Amino acid sequence: PMEEAISTYSDYLQMCQEQNYDMKSSQVLFPKHCNEAHDELSRYIKKCRDEQTKRAFREVYEHLAEKANLTSKKLQIVCPKQTDDLITEGQALHHCVGTYIERVAAKKCLIVFVRRVEEPEKPFVTVEVSNGKIVQIRGERNSDPTKEVKKFVDLWSRKVLPMALQTA
Repeated sequence: PMEEAISTYSDYLQMCQEQNYDMKSSQVLFPKHCNEAHDELSRYIKKCRDEQTKRAFREVYEHLAEKANLTSKKLQIVCPKQTDDLITEGQALHHCVGTYIERVAAKKCLIVFVRRVEEPEKPFVTVEVSNGKIVQIRGERNSDPTKEVKKFVDLWSRKVLPMALQTA
């Protein structure tokens, strides 16, 4: 228990320092209940990081969304609007795109959705783009796309994506 208490206190002090707390304040240095202070500060930092990630994610698509869309008779490319869209997509299609939120927020990749025109809200196929190139195209349970979807995504990546990335 003593090692655990020291570890918790040390972690708490490090978080305080990172948050630019007054490290000369006795209230900061000696909280009445160290575990509670640690956990509360930890929750606060996580909430801030989550908000920063959500904001950065939205900013990625802010200027891209209008320019990156493409619609054919049967299919369309749609950009996610918020982080929850990736989570919903991953849950519906039983793949891991929900874990890509941080990567998108850090501008390491883009995720776009392929939808059927008659079912624009229903997850169908997910596309990952990195460095302006298609990295993967995945359907339900990581299945490969049909030829029709592949052809549509290829057209989008050649005709729409370069222009969208240029002006984003």
